Amino acid sequence: MQDSSVVAAAYRFLDRWAVPHPVERVFDAVGEPLAYPEWWPDVFLAAEGDGGPPEPGKRISVLARGFLPYRLRFTMECLEVERPVRILSRLTGDFEGTGEWRLREDGAVTLCELDWRPTVAKPLVRVLTPALRPLFRANHAWTMRRGQERILERLDPSRART
Repeated sequence: MQDSSVVAAAYRFLDRWAVPHPVERVFDAVGEPLAYPEWWPDVFLAAEGDGGPPEPGKRISVLARGFLPYRLRFTMECLEVERPVRILSRLTGDFEGTGEWRLREDGAVTLCELDWRPTVAKPLVRVLTPALRPLFRANHAWTMRRGQERILERLDPSRART
């Protein structure tokens, strides 16, 4: 029998971005989480670990936040890569689960899909999940909107904030 607190703390987010750049450039950006604090600093506060392109076994530990007043620490370990269309990672720490980037070109646009399946392990968030799930989903949506904006700025510096 599955622990009901585990079920309550499990999420699935399916986020989609349309990025008007070649799939290889987009893959390079999303495939190097060590650089996320450089271009996605409103969400990723710090990252350390293995740099360079994704490959199985590489690990990056991050400190992240949303608009809610808490921070999450988790590690992403690359499990599988199909350059430039797929990166599968295992999550450990305040999140346990998987995250998978899927990319494909559609004309001059790269369609990015993040299939994020965390179970929350951070005690406070885990306890509050049954009551505050909609707020936590809104927090995730905020982080992904920031990601969409920031990757566009990263790949096209003329769009950068001033």
